[in-house]
Amino acid sequence: MTASFQRLPALPSLNVLALSALITMPCFAQRADVATLLQTAANGSNEARYAAIDDLGERRQAADSVVPALAKLLKDDDPKVRWRSARSLGDYGELAKPAANDLRNLLNDKDRIVQYHAALALGKTGDRSHETIDALVHAVTEPDGRVARAAITALRALDPDPKHVIAALEHVLSSDDHVVVVHALEAAIERGAKAAPMLNEALKRPRTAYLACVAIEQIGPDAADTVPTLTELLGDTKHSHLLIQALLALASIGPAAQSASPQIIALLEHPTDATVPVAAAYALGAIRAADADKPLRTAASNPDPFLQMVAAWSLAKIHPDDAGLQQQALDKLRSGLKSADPAIQAAAEKGMKLLESQNEKPAAQ
Repeated sequence: MTASFQRLPALPSLNVLALSALITMPCFAQRADVATLLQTAANGSNEARYAAIDDLGERRQAADSVVPALAKLLKDDDPKVRWRSARSLGDYGELAKPAANDLRNLLNDKDRIVQYHAALALGKTGDRSHETIDALVHAVTEPDGRVARAAITALRALDPDPKHVIAALEHVLSSDDHVVVVHALEAAIERGAKAAPMLNEALKRPRTAYLACVAIEQIGPDAADTVPTLTELLGDTKHSHLLIQALLALASIGPAAQSASPQIIALLEHPTDATVPVAAAYALGAIRAADADKPLRTAASNPDPFLQMVAAWSLAKIHPDDAGLQQQALDKLRSGLKSADPAIQAAAEKGMKLLESQNEKPAAQ
């Protein structure tokens, strides 16, 4: 009995060793599985390769060995291997940053699906290098909408320095290719308020100012941080088309753009383009510029029927409780609906809807 009890203390040690072996076995098994998957991904049959690459991405294990192996597969002759490898690298997130250069190269791949997954993966790597941002900005110009949207998503995720982005976008926004320009604008619009720093830079550049105003008009109130730069633009530019678009951008921002009122009021009298005063009158109403009352009343009696109508509409917007101004605006808008000028008709229809929306009373609770 005594001898048996003396041997008992040795048992826990054996149990610890056994337990330790059981604990470490899955780790060895996982390593072995990753090694097997890597071997299959490189040398298996087509379907087996695809499954192995997908599995590696889902597991996100052993990045030190898997990421270089997947980066090598990005150069494979099979496009399905290339795009699946790019996708799996994206699954590794910032652990895949060492593969950023190889992923950038795939943005020029002849296969659009490969380009798409390469762009998305770059956005997940956290690589904010100039090379990656430039490559993604260029990818925004791809005529294939899937690739362009993936590049936009990647840029949004990386959130790069706005000055760098606008420098890269400058040649894009000034492109003669309409599709390219549309995708570039989408890249800005999709960012909403976060696009303001980039758009402020674009507003300062002659080649991109107009399209920046277009983007701001689409973003609306969320682009309020661009108001000071838009205001400066009103005083600096002599190009009527740019003036009109800047006024539309301020109008879209709404009351947050009231600080621009003095510069807008000055444009109610434009020496060469009759459309500029119309746009100015519209902007003053849209931003609810209370200091514009007198100049708008003057504009409402201008010989130009278009300016009369819009000025009357703006006065009604600024003074929603003034029944007389409301009626005057409605009379002018109804007259505009009967105009032979399509532009006046369209403006009257839009003005009528906006005025009706303003005057709608909340439903009874």
